[in-house]
Amino acid sequence: MALVEVLIDGSCGTLQLNDPAKRNALSARLIEELVSGLEGLRERGTRVVVLRSAPGTKTWSSGHDVRELPTNGRDPLTYNDPLRHAIRVIQRFPAPVIAMVEGGVWGGACEVVMSCDMVIAADTATFALTPAKLGVPYNIGGTLNLMQSVSLILIKEMLFRATPIGAARACEIGIVNHVVPVAELEAKVAEIAADVLRNSPRVIALLKEQLQVLAAASPLTAGTFERIQVMRRDIYDSEDYQEGIRAFLEKRLPVFSGR
Repeated sequence: MALVEVLIDGSCGTLQLNDPAKRNALSARLIEELVSGLEGLRERGTRVVVLRSAPGTKTWSSGHDVRELPTNGRDPLTYNDPLRHAIRVIQRFPAPVIAMVEGGVWGGACEVVMSCDMVIAADTATFALTPAKLGVPYNIGGTLNLMQSVSLILIKEMLFRATPIGAARACEIGIVNHVVPVAELEAKVAEIAADVLRNSPRVIALLKEQLQVLAAASPLTAGTFERIQVMRRDIYDSEDYQEGIRAFLEKRLPVFSGR
């Protein structure tokens, strides 16, 4: 049985998580099928993708398949981890990926949802970031992805408390675009997909890439900060700095020598 069902309706593709026995845990096999499904939709020129669980599910995804995490002292979340690969494939997909969320979203599944371009949730959906609860050292790339959706103080609260928040709160803080009753979820997603399909796919692909590149720009590291501080210190200890002050006080143009 496929763990991810691929459904196609014209230019719209749907990937449906289908492993209820494991509450759609992000196992290596499920992620492999998810990535394969996305690659197939890319080859078909699909212009919008919906990522969802089965209707009526109580758990959209329980996150990482904990049973697959290493216990031999190896880093559990390296660059090549299946989840990290899936996140990159979603982010680099040239068309919008819409997360259609019904049920609970746990751990790494939150990052999957938050890496999608839009999130439409049923009013009964919940979201919980649980690495601290599991004792899993979340990696820096994943943490940066989370920070791109939620402000720092809010992502701190979610990570430190590791408790679920409801759909309304998730919408309020910027994780979710729209919250609707369960009965209206599919219609709302269809409405948004139809809006996307009326617009230029080339421009949307460009905009998505631009937004992704800008959002993923490297933050200022401690080493870079210290290097810039040295450069600033060299300037305010310089002759040019003194010349600039004098010229201002004397109401004339400064003559800088570079010393």
